[in-house]
Amino acid sequence: MLSVKTGSFRILKNNSALPMSVMAAIQSVRVEQEINVPTMFSFTLNSVASGGGWQDINLDLFKPGDQITVFLGLDMTQQMVNGEITAIEPHFGEYSSVTIHGFDRLYRLQFGTRSRTYRDMNDSEIVAQLARSAGLTVRPEGNPGLRVGYVLQNNLSDYDFLLGRCEQLNYELQMDDTTLVFRPSAAGASATKSLNYPDDAGEISLILRLPTMGQEVSVKGYDVTSNRVLTATVSSGTAQGKMGGKQSGYQLAQDFPTSAMQLERPNIDTPEALQQVAAAQYQRHLNQFIEGRTSVLGDPGLVAGVNVKLSGLSPRFNGIYYITASVHRYDVNDGYRTDLKLRRSGI
Repeated sequence: MLSVKTGSFRILKNNSALPMSVMAAIQSVRVEQEINVPTMFSFTLNSVASGGGWQDINLDLFKPGDQITVFLGLDMTQQMVNGEITAIEPHFGEYSSVTIHGFDRLYRLQFGTRSRTYRDMNDSEIVAQLARSAGLTVRPEGNPGLRVGYVLQNNLSDYDFLLGRCEQLNYELQMDDTTLVFRPSAAGASATKSLNYPDDAGEISLILRLPTMGQEVSVKGYDVTSNRVLTATVSSGTAQGKMGGKQSGYQLAQDFPTSAMQLERPNIDTPEALQQVAAAQYQRHLNQFIEGRTSVLGDPGLVAGVNVKLSGLSPRFNGIYYITASVHRYDVNDGYRTDLKLRRSGI
């Protein structure tokens, strides 16, 4: 493990420590996380020999497909990603270097396109089937979902197909080590940490935008058995959707024109499933109500998919925020920092 005043890191290849000569050459480590996106990692080795030219580092030590586990922290390190090498980028010149890139195993779902029909299955079962085909274990969380008569995957990668399912249900995909997690959005759940301005975060940028869609969501489906059009309508959300606030973005926009919207889902044939979709779309269109970003001292606990509580701002902007993306970056000169993207759907 190499340490500086403000951070430390550890990297394993195929569950074994890297040679000390390689560890000593690592100049920077980066882990980028985002909701529903494969986590990316990279680390760069300084390959300049003391007298100039290329330092004798065996580039063949790394190959695509090698398992890489990255740990970051301050006093103690914490696992940030368990992934696989997908690219190797050497640079030969006055300042020679090599950067190793890779992703967690969610990336495996992006290979190729497929056409399939899923009949009488719920979404948890669909995700489990696709995970197995990519060599992944899966852990569905929350309600397993309602069974749907049929769902069509039309010439899409498994990843793009599952993103569409997540968008329809306001669900999320993420990796927990080597296990694929399929869960309802955790936005508005209990905060795992508090960040005070300016003590913990010296700069916080936020933007509040009134939502223009979703104040009332109607979804139409069709019951083939009874030959009837079915409709479900949602015009209010849950307390969790306000994220500890008193108003949602829709309530703040009451003096503006209505933002009601209609959707058609002809493949959905039960009122319960239509209601689930309508509720998910009502909340999903609130997700960009307040967005922001900040940078803090490196903290491996601040990852995409957890909530934090901001304070020291103003009554309107204090409260719970959802981390939608995080960048954990270690540099031998600057130490360990964490950049966050945030969102909030209530005030």
